[in-house]
Amino acid sequence: MIFKLRRQPQAHKNIGNLQGNWIFCTLPGVMSAKTFDFGSRIDEILRVGEDLGLSSSEVHYVFTAVLADEGKEGELQLSQVPVCVKGAESSKVRIMGKISSALKTIMKVLTCVVIVGVVSCSVISFHNPTKKFVTRNIQDLIYPVMTTLRQFTLPVLKKYPHLSLWYSEECLVPNILFNHGNIDCSTCPENVDFIEISTLQNFTSSYYNTGKYLVVTDAVHKIVSRTVFLENVDIRQEIKTGTWKQVSKYSPLSNTLKEYIGKQLTGDIHIEWKINKLETLHLIRQVFPRPYFIPQETEVALHRYVFIDGPDSEPYPLPLPEFANTVIIQGEGESVFFMLPSRQCKGDCNPTSITLKATQVLFYNWMYWRPERIKSGYSSTFAMSSFY
Repeated sequence: MIFKLRRQPQAHKNIGNLQGNWIFCTLPGVMSAKTFDFGSRIDEILRVGEDLGLSSSEVHYVFTAVLADEGKEGELQLSQVPVCVKGAESSKVRIMGKISSALKTIMKVLTCVVIVGVVSCSVISFHNPTKKFVTRNIQDLIYPVMTTLRQFTLPVLKKYPHLSLWYSEECLVPNILFNHGNIDCSTCPENVDFIEISTLQNFTSSYYNTGKYLVVTDAVHKIVSRTVFLENVDIRQEIKTGTWKQVSKYSPLSNTLKEYIGKQLTGDIHIEWKINKLETLHLIRQVFPRPYFIPQETEVALHRYVFIDGPDSEPYPLPLPEFANTVIIQGEGESVFFMLPSRQCKGDCNPTSITLKATQVLFYNWMYWRPERIKSGYSSTFAMSSFY
């Protein structure tokens, strides 16, 4: 298709004012022209060309073709310039331009909000009269604001229930640069063989908040089968909220109780169940009682972990519970834990392995030890808790 641009003879040093979509072709033929100053309108023409999706070389060619032959009167044919943009492509270009403009506006608004927030917080924090004024006047607004925010977030939580876990998390983003300071690693046992003790009486003076570990054989008096507590658990809901995690490379996974109750676990199945709901916590406390040697005056963490493993489950590190003093209660089966020294105690504490049999309880402090469960050839169920 050939497009024609006319120039008036008296405007031989100007180009036509191609108003509107100056190279958007809705009608072939001749476009009328008006004289204007080239320098004052060049930016506008370039912007229009950019909005229509033309490259800089194409726009440059248009200028060159129009101004090349000043002595030639009549019509200038631009038969080889792809300056006609289809309607759909032109519409797409305009939409992208609007989106880009909207994003720039949003970024400007967010930048202003951040700056105002930082300045306001700085003034409130460092200017005592302002701090007192704000504190005094926002007390009555806290409850209605939080109630309104709760009402807005309920639909989101219903659609994404796993987000509710953030509420009960003690740490959302761990500080990888945190240093525990000076830890006295000399309390690690010189003999790597673990000690089995019954009727433990000197726990506070000999083991509490130290690098010593031990196995207590009389803290639990009967085997705790997974059937006891899984009968009252909605596994589908636990999976939906993200507290129940199943891992297996070769065994089929299930979200029903029939695969875990009354049957011997096989293969490499590994289940990690993090308990943070009060009703479930009450159930676990009944089947995994508090070991008698934990001091009565200390605080026990609300969070619990339950691990269920098949005989061929892959090795995995144990998580860090809320408090450093940690107990593992072997409910059924048998587990082997490889005790690795923490980063601060690698030079003073020697790694060792501990075999924990049913009804036995392992105590250690994760400031000194970072255990991993390794393959034992037995299926296993054990609970993990911590205290201050």
